[in-house]
Amino acid sequence: MLIIRPLTAQDDLAAAAQVCVDSWQHAYRGIVPQRYLDKLSPQSWISVLKADPAGSLIALLDGKIVGTGYVTFARDEARPDYGEIVSLYLLPGAMGKGIGRQLWQAAAEHCREQGLSGICLWTLTANTRAYRFYERMGMTPSGRTRDEAIGGEMLPLTEYIFPLA
Repeated sequence: MLIIRPLTAQDDLAAAAQVCVDSWQHAYRGIVPQRYLDKLSPQSWISVLKADPAGSLIALLDGKIVGTGYVTFARDEARPDYGEIVSLYLLPGAMGKGIGRQLWQAAAEHCREQGLSGICLWTLTANTRAYRFYERMGMTPSGRTRDEAIGGEMLPLTEYIFPLA
C-alpha cells in the first residue's frame, strides 16, 4: 500500500536521504559529472531534510521509503505567489509506477493549502525523463532558463510552471 505524507522526526532520515542519493545517481547519469555523483552520500542529504521538515514529503510503499519531495514558497522573486517543488526523487525501482505522480499531486495540494496561485520548478534541461514527467502533470516550460554550478560544471536548467487557480 502506498502512503504519501509529510516527513516527521520519527522517520528514518537515512533511508529518505538514500532515496535522494540513489535517484541522483540514476537519473543524472550522463548529465551531471560522474565524479560528483560518485561522491554523493546520504549524510549530506540528512542535513537538507532536517533544514525545513515542514515542506518535506515521503512516499512509503509497504512501509518502506521509496520517494521524497520538498516543496516551499518559490525562492525566485519573479514568482511571489507560487510554491516551488525543489525536489521530487524516487528510488529507481519505484519509477514508472505512478508514485511520482502521487508525490507531485501531494506537493501541489500542499501549495493549494497555502493559498498559492501556482507551482514552479527548475529541472536540468538535459533530463528528458523529468521534463516529460512534468509535462504529463500539466506543467509547461515558462521560457525561462538559467545555469547552475553542479559538480564543477555550469549546467542549464529550465523552469516549468503550473497554475493552481
